[in-house]
Amino acid sequence: MHSMESINAEFERQNAMKVRSSSLSLIEKTQALSRFRNRFVWSLLYASLGIYFGLLVAVLACPGVMSLRVYGELNLGLLAVVAQFALTIVTFWAYCAWAERAYDPKAAELLRSAIAQLNGDRHE
Repeated sequence: MHSMESINAEFERQNAMKVRSSSLSLIEKTQALSRFRNRFVWSLLYASLGIYFGLLVAVLACPGVMSLRVYGELNLGLLAVVAQFALTIVTFWAYCAWAERAYDPKAAELLRSAIAQLNGDRHE
């Protein structure tokens, strides 16, 4: 028959293995969430920078075209500046809308898992 000490030691070893495996799971979930966010953020950044530098090149390459009047004193160059400002607002709005719809629920679930793990729950 096993002594009580060896049974307790085996119980502690199994619990330690469970904690390590669940924290590994938590780390993997955190990394997956980070990759999920980074895919969207970098795509949005590349698109925004592409438009920004595209307009900048257009302004520098075609100064005569930029001075064409559109309406009254409003010309294409001023419209390019307004487009840059609008791009900033649209980029901000797109990230906020995406985060609220896709990222925040996953981050909240990860937080619940982390809190449950800290409280000793082993359910994931």
